[in-house]
Amino acid sequence: MKTKNTSVRASINLKWKMKLFNKYRFDNIKLNNLSLSEYINISYRYGLIQPHSSASYNRKPFKKMYCPIVERLVNSLMMKGRNTGKKIKSIQIVEKCFSVIYLITGLNPIIVLIRAIINSAPLEDSIVIGSKKSKKRISVDISPYKRVSIALYLITSGVRKISFKNIRPTSELLAEELVNAFKNSSNSYAIRKKLEIERIAEKNR
Repeated sequence: MKTKNTSVRASINLKWKMKLFNKYRFDNIKLNNLSLSEYINISYRYGLIQPHSSASYNRKPFKKMYCPIVERLVNSLMMKGRNTGKKIKSIQIVEKCFSVIYLITGLNPIIVLIRAIINSAPLEDSIVIGSKKSKKRISVDISPYKRVSIALYLITSGVRKISFKNIRPTSELLAEELVNAFKNSSNSYAIRKKLEIERIAEKNR
């Protein structure tokens, strides 16, 4: 029994010592946002050293919430035609991006990513209801599950637009976008789009 207990303790200690890219810790991260805390997954089971869990999250509804948040960022970078399937390249971009964030802020880049997602997630949106003759635009609340997805989409699509025909590497542009979103600055593409979406929704209340 003693050998089993010691082996379990050793495995638990090893598990807590594992870090993302062998640099950034998971165990000191706390989510203060109650609405998004269940949908931003900081997993200790998958993607500890590399953000690649080799799991399928699209077969069941809402299973994407179990995907580690860093891996979701990597997958979001692979969107659009010529980037599809280039996961190793996306992981390298995120790794370099995290090292740049650490040099700029001195904080854990995972905390910067989570705070950037929370800041750039819109609270409400507008939809069109009615038939062809009588259309009406009304504002609706966005679910927490979709808020996380929209925030990741806005961050990565902004980086993709800026990096097109740009000399600077994508990792630096992604780091700049995440830091601006972390600071809730209007220099961030995601923050500007979020404010635009909420402003349109507010007009149609």
